Amino acid sequence: MLKFLKYLFQLIISPTPGWEDISHEGRDAKLLASEGLYPLLGITALTTFITYFFNDSGLIVLLQKAIITFIQYFASYFIAIFLFSVYIPKYIDGEPNEKRITTFITFNIAILAIIRIVENCLPIELSIVQFLPIFVAIVMWKGTKYMAVNKNKIGQFMLLSIISIIVTPYLLQALFNFILPS
Repeated sequence: MLKFLKYLFQLIISPTPGWEDISHEGRDAKLLASEGLYPLLGITALTTFITYFFNDSGLIVLLQKAIITFIQYFASYFIAIFLFSVYIPKYIDGEPNEKRITTFITFNIAILAIIRIVENCLPIELSIVQFLPIFVAIVMWKGTKYMAVNKNKIGQFMLLSIISIIVTPYLLQALFNFILPS
């Protein structure tokens, strides 16, 4: 987990060298998810309970929100892998590398989870936090070289990345909020 967090914070601080270091490390993508992403998603879900000190929400509502938080990112991870596996061959040079695709998705979902942790720990809603997913798009854009995206298809790749990685968790959250209004 510490190696995962090291690379995650390196991506946040300096995305281009971060992607280069991740490329040189070449760790197993499934191991990154099981030792890094999944525990981080659990921590993200647990930070939902911190909002108890700021809101009048009951324990049951907070438990529902924690479960929804975990599910929205967990499901988004697999939805993004599916969408990438279907559409990525159109945008990259050469044969798709499943390990790189999964690693790319893992780290970008992890950054979204870090943003949610920050959001959960703040006692008030700050508009700057609502715009932080734009930073995730910048990290994705800096990762186009890591993904070997064809220079003529970067815009289309970014659209795929934004829809499958950034938009999906928010759509799932909206769906759950529609089904289970608090």
